[in-house]
Amino acid sequence: MKNNYDKIFQEEVLRLLKELYNNPIDMAETKIKRVVIQTEKRFVSYLVKHDLVSEIKSANGGGKWGLQLESNGYEVFEKYNGWDDYKRQVIDKKSKLEKAKNLAVKYWWVTIIISLVSLAVAIIALMKS
Repeated sequence: MKNNYDKIFQEEVLRLLKELYNNPIDMAETKIKRVVIQTEKRFVSYLVKHDLVSEIKSANGGGKWGLQLESNGYEVFEKYNGWDDYKRQVIDKKSKLEKAKNLAVKYWWVTIIISLVSLAVAIIALMKS
């Protein structure tokens, strides 16, 4: 079930990014890519959280969101080979790093205990010799 949810979620994120990158609103004076798109808030929040898009306040209601592509959003298509590569190389890597930091903070005391045990073993070894 979770794997199916993740697949659908990632497909919708990819659709939003492709729509924004390939079919932006024509703004002759700037090269900024913007679009008003129908989607759910959770997808917009995910994209904003990872600095792929910025949300433009829109007067349109009913699930329509104004989005503007940010520099990380351009990287998805220009630097990386699409969303799958970007997600694997940037977002998943950042997530693993955050988990490792949280584990290190949570179990800070383990290194102290290991050091004390090794000190005790060293003292016993010196006393025996």
